[in-house]
Amino acid sequence: MKKIESRELESINVGSLQAYIATTEEEIIASQKLRYKVFCEEMGAKASPEAQAQKRDFDEFDEICDHLLVVDKDKGQVVGSYRLLRRSQLPEGRKFYSAGEYEIDKMLNYFSGDVMELGRSCVDKDYRDRSTMQLLWRSIAGYSETHGIELMFGCASFPGSNHKEHAAALSYLYYNHLAPEEFCPRALDELYCPMNLVPADSYDDKRTFASMPPLIKGYLRLGGYIGDGTFEDKEYNTTDVCIVLKTAKITKKYLERYKTQNEAE
Repeated sequence: MKKIESRELESINVGSLQAYIATTEEEIIASQKLRYKVFCEEMGAKASPEAQAQKRDFDEFDEICDHLLVVDKDKGQVVGSYRLLRRSQLPEGRKFYSAGEYEIDKMLNYFSGDVMELGRSCVDKDYRDRSTMQLLWRSIAGYSETHGIELMFGCASFPGSNHKEHAAALSYLYYNHLAPEEFCPRALDELYCPMNLVPADSYDDKRTFASMPPLIKGYLRLGGYIGDGTFEDKEYNTTDVCIVLKTAKITKKYLERYKTQNEAE
């Protein structure tokens, strides 16, 4: 793995937790082990023999991404991570991870500024609370502002790879949060599963929203959109949707509030 350069993001501390961009191979390996624990051991993702032997979730994108970590300093343990990939970092000839599931060229061409893919979101089950997620988002907000990110996107998941088990939730997303046509990603034809599975009046909006995975709810609260079509990821045992979030949707008040808190700590 290549030498890691400074990523221009100051660490953020809340109690015993610290968020920062990984700068060593050892930190990335710790993140990969957390991903294996959550994705494979907890959620039932299929791991290669090599991944099983090392108990690490890894792929060819790890070397070109920035890895945002949340570390419990008291335990010396990585308890949360996010993988960040800016368009300006993408090597010539390479495509974003999401391009393996969604047609994203229209979206990438629509936004001329730098865009960033979010992926491999992962939090240890003992740390899945509001404070950990807010710490991750504080860091993502600061990172995005530092690098002038215009748009964030990526795949978010429901548990289980049968999309029909999430008929109400997927329908709610389709009817209420579909991205504008001019930059809406669409699941690749050979992978496409429809989202408008049941009529809009056949479920309760509030209950359906409340039942969604916390990460997807978090994106929606920030003004996120959903791409057209879902993808059944048999390898990771998930049902994926494509999230699109304009950073302008994260208002100045939101960013300034976290800056003020960080300066006060």
